[in-house]
Amino acid sequence: MADARVYTMAGEEVGKTDLPEEMFGMNVSTHVLWEAVRAESLNSRQGTVSTLGRSEVRASGRKPWRQKGTGNARSGSLTSPIWKGGGVAFGPKPRKWNIRLNRKVRRKALAGILSERLAEGNLRIVRDLKSTGRTREMADMLMGHECHDRKTLLLVKDGDEMLKRASRNIPNLKATDASSVSIHDLVNSEVVLLSEEAVELLKERLI
Repeated sequence: MADARVYTMAGEEVGKTDLPEEMFGMNVSTHVLWEAVRAESLNSRQGTVSTLGRSEVRASGRKPWRQKGTGNARSGSLTSPIWKGGGVAFGPKPRKWNIRLNRKVRRKALAGILSERLAEGNLRIVRDLKSTGRTREMADMLMGHECHDRKTLLLVKDGDEMLKRASRNIPNLKATDASSVSIHDLVNSEVVLLSEEAVELLKERLI
């Protein structure tokens, strides 16, 4: 079993708790993390960007000028990409970017980054984590945990809108549901703070 320190919102240590080894004691695979982050990034793309090719541009089909005798370069169409208002050469078209990631790989990546943060000493469990929605409460909590100037990810129970509202206007702090936290957010964070309810949600997701 891995163990993590438990703190109050003010930053005072109140004990330790045992955490499952399969969640917080895994080896980190850089390649697995890369695969998971890449999949999340690609799956979030809409793929709706589109440009008009030379066959789709509305323009006259006539030849701009005769082939010889004008001194100009040869030109056969006003829709050519070299003309202003012409088609786009090799422009993007709507496509699907989605790729599938094996569920076991996703779980391994999530457990790996959580284990890395715990091994670094940058993962803390916060007891009685709650808020009335005021930004000052979250700012004081970050000062108590000495992470006000570091990228901090706060994992809360699902539907806790008060904590999310209180965290919204604080730079370097992001609050998100533990059951749907992305691996991208975990990788980009320096400190991870979890409520005790969030730990249970992560257990349901990974075990």
